[in-house]
Amino acid sequence: MRILAEEIPPGTRVALVDFPNHQNAGDSLIWLGTRKYLQQLGVVVDYIADMSRYDPALLREAVPDGPILIQGGGNFGDRWTAMQDFRERVIVDFPDRKIIQLPQSVDFSQGERLRQAQAVLGEHRNLTLLIRDHAGVGRARELFGGTTVRFCPDLALGYGLQSPASPPKLDVLMLIRRDDESARHTIELRETWTRRETEWSLKGWDLAAWAVLHIPGAVTKRSRFAARKLKSLVEACYQSQAEINVRAATKALSLGRVVVTDRLHASVLGALIGRPVIALDNETGKVRALYEGYLHKLENLTLAGNGNEVQDRVETILATADARAALSTRNQAASEVGSGGGF
Repeated sequence: MRILAEEIPPGTRVALVDFPNHQNAGDSLIWLGTRKYLQQLGVVVDYIADMSRYDPALLREAVPDGPILIQGGGNFGDRWTAMQDFRERVIVDFPDRKIIQLPQSVDFSQGERLRQAQAVLGEHRNLTLLIRDHAGVGRARELFGGTTVRFCPDLALGYGLQSPASPPKLDVLMLIRRDDESARHTIELRETWTRRETEWSLKGWDLAAWAVLHIPGAVTKRSRFAARKLKSLVEACYQSQAEINVRAATKALSLGRVVVTDRLHASVLGALIGRPVIALDNETGKVRALYEGYLHKLENLTLAGNGNEVQDRVETILATADARAALSTRNQAASEVGSGGGF
């Protein structure tokens, strides 16, 4: 939080753009952690928008001269082009304003998209890139030499330690990527273990609530008058959407005695709710980069080198947990006998 405080002094009034208006709970976790950190720092957020509701004129009205913050995550590069297009649009729209890209991973390959980003970022003279892994800091400084680049840990950590949603009901809960960032791990587990594979998603009442929360935002896209009048309501809906996503993810991860995942923020959230997590790297290498940088400090989070290691890791965790449970039961029985409770 020290780095954020240096970049955004207490009492600063800011705009925060690129709200993650989708069902990826990892991005929602970053959003909630960011909002908590900013609140703790006494930073006032006067304008919030997702990509489709972003309006430079309304931003200028709400925040005439304060910094513009762009949501952190893992989409700074040429893999998720819609997010990168939006980031570059904001930078072009506000050439005279301080802009802070909140902590991201760098995911650029050589090519036209990189050259375009270098040209856009290179034109801006008050832009700061916060990068969430040390190797990425070096890469960003190499690619964007005229831009201020600083290391800052992932803001999802601002969400803090939480309680699980329920006692575990399965031996293993697996949350494995099926998108462009998947490393295609092959994972074998013992047939005797109860397990379930899931993904980030909403169902039932959570999905219905999500749909309802989109209505005010849909109305505001029709006119600036509606956007001004419903500003506070839309921002409250954003917050509720993020909370629904993370609550659903917490419920899912709570089901496992052990969580196995190659999603960065499933690893973080699982650890924050106290579940033993075995993390695997994703295709871009960001899971390993953050684990080696600082996530290894979460005592219940470990990194497996490949899918072949997972079974042995799970077996060790389950056996240790069973031994501790048996010891606790014996100690409780001995305590009851010693106090006369057994007679």
